[in-house]
Amino acid sequence: MQEFANSKPNITHSFLQSYEWEKLQEALGRKNWRIEGHLVIQHDLPQGFNYLYAPHLPHLTDQFLHQIRNIALQEKSLFLKIDPHGKTEEWEMDIRGWQFSDFLQPQKTIILDLTKTENELLKEMHPKTRYNVHLAEKHGVNVFKCKTHDIKEHLDMFWDLLTETAGRDVFHLHVKHYYQKLLTLQGQNFSNRLVVAEHRGKALAAAIINYYHDTATYLHGASASINREIMAPHLLHWKIIQDAKKDGFKKYDLWGIDEEKWPGVTRFKLGFGGQVIEYPRSIDIIFRPMWYRAYKVLRKIV
Repeated sequence: MQEFANSKPNITHSFLQSYEWEKLQEALGRKNWRIEGHLVIQHDLPQGFNYLYAPHLPHLTDQFLHQIRNIALQEKSLFLKIDPHGKTEEWEMDIRGWQFSDFLQPQKTIILDLTKTENELLKEMHPKTRYNVHLAEKHGVNVFKCKTHDIKEHLDMFWDLLTETAGRDVFHLHVKHYYQKLLTLQGQNFSNRLVVAEHRGKALAAAIINYYHDTATYLHGASASINREIMAPHLLHWKIIQDAKKDGFKKYDLWGIDEEKWPGVTRFKLGFGGQVIEYPRSIDIIFRPMWYRAYKVLRKIV
């Protein structure tokens, strides 16, 4: 087997590798490990099985693999899933028992450079997006960040918007208490905030934004089916961009595009300009081949 990393390991500033994200996983009842400083999470499966998951892993070393195999043996894990965080050529592998797989995190995203001026950012938007931002301003849409101590008050509103959006756009939701835990998660260089766009006292759009190191990331969003002509979501994100820029963040990650799965959402995000980033394909390193094959068959059926 080849040596994967002979040089000093790169440090990822992905919030998915933060210690606050580790605390969230613990609060959700999941086991976690730190291997060479990188977070690995255990996800339970039916019938007492499980798999291990390394989100946004920046590199893979022989020592990491050795330790993860020991954990997998101890925990009876079927496989390790890796969502790589780096360039594709850095993830060319020559080991047994692996294959490409479906990713848990978005494989493609859009990142805006917040070191540019507001005029530059507006200019790089699609003309229709820029028009919709100004239209929402003319309609008097108000955008505000919910204060941490008011989260319970606003969570019901966000949940109602979220279930409405999921029913309309057909996507999977976490359970309600997941979003509550997410919004109460705070750290020294880490926070999650709920941002709301309202019109005449009615919430029309909302988003949960993660702030970690130099990046603001759009994690979850929802919008009402009524008053869509007011274009509240466009102004919501423009205000998020403006505030993140003022607070010194250098990037705004719109967190996931897929023209086949989410054509409408993808068009909306592309309208803000920015650079499209594509991460390497996800990888499963298989420890129990027979049970892994059964798991893959069941996934297709369910």
